[in-house]
Amino acid sequence: MGVARAAAELRGTAAEVERRWAEPESWPAFVDGFERVVELDPAWPAVGARLVWESVPGGRGRVVEKVLRHEPGAELVTDVEDSQLSGMQRLAFASSASAALTGHVDVELELEYALAGRGPFMLLADPLFVRRALRDSLRRTLQRLGAELGG
Repeated sequence: MGVARAAAELRGTAAEVERRWAEPESWPAFVDGFERVVELDPAWPAVGARLVWESVPGGRGRVVEKVLRHEPGAELVTDVEDSQLSGMQRLAFASSASAALTGHVDVELELEYALAGRGPFMLLADPLFVRRALRDSLRRTLQRLGAELGG
């Protein structure tokens, strides 16, 4: 199982960042590769709620997310599945003293995943190419989210 993660210090409070993340309709502005919502449980982001979305052409295709754990202001954990991988995504918030003094919050986005494809090529491709691409995508998402929040 692979792990890709990115972290950023974003302007605002954990509640403000989380509120923006809880609006999948706004994801085209910041989630890397996101095109549109296909299906959204009105209870999102409550535990058990489900979101189905599609990526831009040439991207991940149809992605299904289901909320596994939600602790407001601390973390949101979803089960994630598409045609290429399955795993668990975690959005976590932490307030460091320096970040809080400047009106920021530390945000980490992590994807623990297993690739659908197996075999010797995938064993080599994952650490060399796939993990880096996923990490870069998570990083772009946090950068764009920061820009959306005015930071």
